[in-house]
Amino acid sequence: MVSTSTDIQTTIDFIADLPIYGEEKPFFLHPSASVDVDIDDIKTTNVEWDTQPVTVYSMRNKDNISLEKTGFCYVEHESKYIPNLGVDADIITEYRKESEELLRSLFNAEFVHCYDCKIRKNTPMTLEKYDPSDPFLVEEVAVGAHVDISLDTIPRLLKNVLNEDQLATFFRPGYRFRLINTWRSILPECEDRPLALCDYSSTDANDLVATDRVYPKWNQEIYYLKYNKNQRWYWLPNQRSNEPFLFMTYDSHSGSNARYCPHVSIENPMALSHAPPRESIETRNLVITKI
Repeated sequence: MVSTSTDIQTTIDFIADLPIYGEEKPFFLHPSASVDVDIDDIKTTNVEWDTQPVTVYSMRNKDNISLEKTGFCYVEHESKYIPNLGVDADIITEYRKESEELLRSLFNAEFVHCYDCKIRKNTPMTLEKYDPSDPFLVEEVAVGAHVDISLDTIPRLLKNVLNEDQLATFFRPGYRFRLINTWRSILPECEDRPLALCDYSSTDANDLVATDRVYPKWNQEIYYLKYNKNQRWYWLPNQRSNEPFLFMTYDSHSGSNARYCPHVSIENPMALSHAPPRESIETRNLVITKI
């Protein structure tokens, strides 16, 4: 078992700072198995990575870690609905509801809605198995330090999540909108490809690069992160399944608070060679509270 205070040396892929991105927007094209296309005949991305050595600090028992200041934290929470026996639609539905209730309780929220759920496993995926419209798709671990959604995408998301009555109720002074992710290991302990999170106060907005992810039926703009020596990264050694992360994707409140959280999976140099491949479940949630 790794010491709970262990800082590690590893590498992180950042988007390269290339002149071409001033003329051609970075993009990823995600063909689906249901679309008749020869993947070898098309350019699926213009993104190039800049791999940098990084120190990733332990966040366990650190007083300076909080959702409000750094953009992330971990909490103790036992789930009754971890999908550890494979993907089950009923279990996933209950897990989403459970995550909503957790956030509602933690933030005394007026409204919470889980608008997306991702299950990931650290195993290769072929195009034949990739269907981005499948709500129970088990995806590979994400690569490249990133933020899940851009500012320009948020209005469209809110209009998709909220009905007309809810828009009329909440789109007025006195309410705070946050997009908060929960992230949990499905395995009893996460050793392989743990998640690293970047302290918001160590980031520079100029290091965010808007990138299009193009799917067969929709587009999504996210941010990839350029490397900056001032960035400070954290992980949770020996993270157990009852220690989910909460991290910020967007906060409408503008002040000294964290407004987003870059994150990425990393190689863990302390992992045992026979450690099982990472399995994780993540929910993405709209949380509305009174100011």
